[in-house]
Amino acid sequence: MRFRPPVQSIMRADGSGLTAQWTISERADPPRFVLRVSRLIASDATSTPAQQIDSYVKSVSERPSPNAVFAVRSRKEFELDGRPAALLYTSLREGTGEDEVSAVQGYFILQTAPNEFVVISSLLAEQDFASVSQLLERSFRTMQVANQAALAEERAGRIARGDHLLHGLDAEAMRRALDPVGPKGEAPTPRWYRITRVDATGDVKDVGYMTIVVIDAAQGLANPDRRESEWTKVEKERGLLVRVQVRTLLDATGTAFSDTEARYWTRWDRGREFWTVRSTMRKDRASSTSTQLGIRSEPTSGSPRPILEVADVVPKEVATAPRRWPIPDIGYLSQAESLVLPRFFPKVVAPADYGFYCFDPRSGRLAQRVDRQVPAGKGFSIATQTTLEAPAITQLVDERGILLKRSSDDGSVIEATTGQALLDLWQKKGLPTK
Repeated sequence: MRFRPPVQSIMRADGSGLTAQWTISERADPPRFVLRVSRLIASDATSTPAQQIDSYVKSVSERPSPNAVFAVRSRKEFELDGRPAALLYTSLREGTGEDEVSAVQGYFILQTAPNEFVVISSLLAEQDFASVSQLLERSFRTMQVANQAALAEERAGRIARGDHLLHGLDAEAMRRALDPVGPKGEAPTPRWYRITRVDATGDVKDVGYMTIVVIDAAQGLANPDRRESEWTKVEKERGLLVRVQVRTLLDATGTAFSDTEARYWTRWDRGREFWTVRSTMRKDRASSTSTQLGIRSEPTSGSPRPILEVADVVPKEVATAPRRWPIPDIGYLSQAESLVLPRFFPKVVAPADYGFYCFDPRSGRLAQRVDRQVPAGKGFSIATQTTLEAPAITQLVDERGILLKRSSDDGSVIEATTGQALLDLWQKKGLPTK
């Protein structure tokens, strides 16, 4: 299913597969609407949107709550792209006097199978109903349901294109993603990025910063707990290392913040990978650190198929066994490669879609990832879905694939800057720089 939410919306995905749900709200404080998109399976073998609405209205009307007034505000039944659809708005008032609370709840229902529906529930303030309900209906009417066979073919084509791209990544191609060393062989300088978010008043607020550097390194460097003198033969193997450092402010004053140090490594032949992520929450003198460790080893006689293992250690939580996934035969993208993927993309004159299998840190699972590359000036823009359910993250990169700007679904924006410019700005604002 595809549809266009109202402009200036923020979307969050929860769950995966058939149980996935999406929450969409206006980027305002407070938002005029909150939407939840989900899948509904009727108890009967066949049903219609109108029957689902009848059943809902009847159930609420027959079980009134004390001090509650329920009423149908509007109801429509129509066809959308040849499919039965319905739109219902109800009002509910509870309490009396100063304790009275009123709201308008809506349900848009589109039939996708004899007893299956896409449902978008909405919550609106009473005073916004007249204007916002029209805005939402225009958005709902953009909905399209994809043909399942065509969708499967589209996904297979994306994975095939992604796999073809990865097959071209030999050591020479991967080295082109490295950041340049200095004129006298000095280590590459990290790239700096400012992280901001626009608040409800329209002001740009600094919420963090990030540095990233891509170097040729031994695997051992990806583990800050290991000294070089302790490295094993395996840890001395060289490959691509992406080092990311992020500071995120947890309050407006910067008295509470989170520091993340992440190191992602993959061998030049792409046969192994290793990463560590260490996040420390700080407030005054108190701190708490959580760690993630990821390992993909080579196949062995006892395990002929490579396995990805990811372990998390969180303070004050019971340790759990590492999560394990067999690596897909095609289209697998390592964590290090995923962070510099635009540097591997070819130059294109028309939009191109790629599909991969990649570990998604947000959902904590191995999932299908989608990247859409579109030419833009001398570089290109990339819309990335880290899972099939996730909203797209938009990136603008230069002709080398170096990140210039990234806009995420949570409203945050990452933009290239310099270390000195960022230091001056944060010192001027009184934000923590040490």
